[in-house]
Amino acid sequence: MGIFRNRIMAYNISNFGAKNNQYVEVLSGLFSRNKIRIKNYFPQIIQPDPEDLVVVNVPWDIIRMAFVELPPIKKEEEKLKLAELEIRRITGINEDLNVGYIPSAGGKVLVLYSTMADLIKFLNSSSIMFEPDVAYPNILSEILLINKLPGYWAYLVLGKYMSGIVIMNGGTVLNIRIIDFPFEDINHIVQEETGFDIFEIEKSGNEDLIETSRKILSTISLDISSEIEREIIITVNTTEVEKVTVDQLTNIAIVSDSQILTDTLINEERNQSVLQGKFVEPVFKIPIKKNYPLSQIGLLYRGGLELGKVKSIRW
Repeated sequence: MGIFRNRIMAYNISNFGAKNNQYVEVLSGLFSRNKIRIKNYFPQIIQPDPEDLVVVNVPWDIIRMAFVELPPIKKEEEKLKLAELEIRRITGINEDLNVGYIPSAGGKVLVLYSTMADLIKFLNSSSIMFEPDVAYPNILSEILLINKLPGYWAYLVLGKYMSGIVIMNGGTVLNIRIIDFPFEDINHIVQEETGFDIFEIEKSGNEDLIETSRKILSTISLDISSEIEREIIITVNTTEVEKVTVDQLTNIAIVSDSQILTDTLINEERNQSVLQGKFVEPVFKIPIKKNYPLSQIGLLYRGGLELGKVKSIRW
């Protein structure tokens, strides 16, 4: 089918550093038979072609969330309309909204929404002068790539510029919480010692540099683990749509672009910790080569799911 020849353009926009500097990465690819074929990488904004399907990540500071109960309607368009009406009823917002939802527990859905004004302001400030087909947030873009296994799971997403924790029961989302993980600080320590950042070292395949990085992270692993454990416990304890305890967690999947960081956290000894032995690697739906950020591969995947649908800004 010709539709599988559509190119997907994923625009990943990140703010970082004390001056809130903006960094843009663009990944182009094709999506066919549940596989992603990456074509090109661009370290700056490029203009998409008219026939491209465009996906842009949305920052969490313009996204709001609410758990709402909706009637069992199969048609997605009708369900989205009802979700929007319920949000308007709860909040009193009269502005144009972008609304999406994720299945949750107890007959509820987790509605994610932002005002059109906020989205346009973000796009303009990011020099995006074209309308995206899909707007989707990081954290969820990484989670989209992962097989959701039965039971209660915590997905710990540790991104270069954005990190968060998602509590799930099978395929239903119970809580999402953005956390302030000091990835830049950790990367800075490695760079000071080796002259390269973690991602450059991992891509190089240099065993000496990789081993040096592992040793550096090992010296600060206790501090890293303690901070992460605290954030996970807070996230579990603030899960309200369905009460969950840390003991109920089957496992905690570490979703990170850095294999060195993932290995360090999994292998860290947590004596007398309630999370001892729970940290594991995720099971991906598709073959993943970590040559590009998982968040951006997830945006490509989300774009692939959209092929063949009516073009509209949606989550």
